[in-house]
Amino acid sequence: MLRSIKEMLDYSILATDGEIGHVTDILLSDSDLKARYLVIDTGGWLSGRHVLLSTAWLSSVAPEKKMIVVNIEKKRIKEAPPYDPDAAIPREYEARLHDYYGWPYYWQP
Repeated sequence: MLRSIKEMLDYSILATDGEIGHVTDILLSDSDLKARYLVIDTGGWLSGRHVLLSTAWLSSVAPEKKMIVVNIEKKRIKEAPPYDPDAAIPREYEARLHDYYGWPYYWQP
């Protein structure tokens, strides 16, 4: 089934040990327009902070609950490389983010 990106905005994000915030944006790659990252507003948990989570790292999506689950602890997300929503995202930042979480790069076979 296909789902509208607009529908997914404001979905809650649930880490292994609790809610971390909600989706405010979905970032697409220039080359193929695949959804690569969710921008998460951490709300009251990390006031005023946004984090990026790769769509490849999602454990499950529950549209009926408007919820996305990731198999990552809140502490790990809190200590991730900082994300600035007003700045460009260079490949170096993406590499640091993937290395931090221990996930392979999507741009390599």
